Amino acid sequence: MPAINQEPSILKYKHELGKRRLKPDERRKQLTLCALQAFAENGVARATHSHVAKLAGVAIPTVHSYFRSREDLESAVLDEVENYLIKLVTDSLGGKKSVEEALTTLATRFANDATTKSDIIKVWLDWSTGVRAGVWPRYLTLLDKLHSIARPVFSRGKREGILSENLNVKAAARLFIGGGHTLALMQFAKVPNRDLAIYMDQFIQSLMNIGKP
Repeated sequence: MPAINQEPSILKYKHELGKRRLKPDERRKQLTLCALQAFAENGVARATHSHVAKLAGVAIPTVHSYFRSREDLESAVLDEVENYLIKLVTDSLGGKKSVEEALTTLATRFANDATTKSDIIKVWLDWSTGVRAGVWPRYLTLLDKLHSIARPVFSRGKREGILSENLNVKAAARLFIGGGHTLALMQFAKVPNRDLAIYMDQFIQSLMNIGKP
């Protein structure tokens, strides 16, 4: 598995913003980053304006002036997670890659981003468990979007004869996105890199061979 490239600390970025007077759009960005961290640490159902204010070093009313209700705050965080995941899947599966290369690229990103984009991935994982919460229908809509982005790769594989003609494209897309979810969980469980790489290889190969004799 490729080495994980650590990105600049979001905490450092938020600290830099906090050292000067911010324009409204900069303050909103700072508060959104802090909200992501708050939701990652406290959960989608439990994070509040006070958690965000503490992380940002501002008064609670300041957070309310940008996100009037908890629903507004929650929506802003889920927007960030949704936009990131859609871009992640689109970029990883796009371009001039073979089917296997595309699948491997995305699987690797799912694993790596659990470290380099941990707040976003933690919120994604927590969001996925909120079956009885009001955010569940939105999560199902996001899954549909991710599946629809993944399906063309499997359809192309069937056309090229790389994948079995018996492969169900819809089912394969579901399996693949679900496998990415598992890879992120394994990273948080601190599974050794060697074991993670073995799982990833076997996962990709199993998808490539579904329906073959």
